[in-house]
Amino acid sequence: VCDATCTWSGQLPTRIHKNPIYSCKVFLGGVPWDVTESALKQTFLHYGNIQVEWPGKENSANPPRGYVYILFEFERQVQIIPWVISDSNYVRCPSYQLDPAKTVFVGALHGMLSAEGLANIMNDLFGGVVYSGIDTDKHKYPIGSGRVTFNNVQSYRKAVRAAFIEIKTPKFTKKVQVDPYLADSLCQLCGMQQGPYFCRDENCFKYFCRSCWQLTHPMDVHGGHKPIMRNSKLRTQTTLSRVI
Repeated sequence: VCDATCTWSGQLPTRIHKNPIYSCKVFLGGVPWDVTESALKQTFLHYGNIQVEWPGKENSANPPRGYVYILFEFERQVQIIPWVISDSNYVRCPSYQLDPAKTVFVGALHGMLSAEGLANIMNDLFGGVVYSGIDTDKHKYPIGSGRVTFNNVQSYRKAVRAAFIEIKTPKFTKKVQVDPYLADSLCQLCGMQQGPYFCRDENCFKYFCRSCWQLTHPMDVHGGHKPIMRNSKLRTQTTLSRVI
């Protein structure tokens, strides 16, 4: 586990919405470990039919207990720790053209953190934030990651160097991970092949194809350089084209 290199402490902005539209998906915490799907459906029957989504069920025969997601049929039924869809994007400078080369990927976000809150935190720490977005699933519910775009390279590099940030608020404390946002790119060494590998070390900070990575990163010399891949099984990066 890596330690946070910087910490943000403060109060998140109060969210005031006019006629908000909620995601049909909500997070339900504090669930008894032995609760059953039928019991949950019976409990929420008053609000309409629901679907129960067990986190990690697709990867394990024994899904984790203590929390679940429930899906309502209609937005008007949502009344439990909801997510307002408009909280997914926040633009500080509407006229600025978003640049993937000045964008970072932020992982392990707390579910209560809105795009505006994330923008304020990153701007306080590094400056130059023009946009932030929270990644969502098909139900428009947060998946725990987001993107932040800066208007200058210095702020972007400072955020990448930080790597881990601790966020402290009156309601939660959370450590988040910051990585370069990866886009489709040719290898920046040979310029011939696709470059799926990215080295975040400041001496490299380039995209590499497999051959060029092996050529420039022999284990005995660059053992500390770890490649970041856009399609890593450990995490994914949502395309920025949605908001450009």
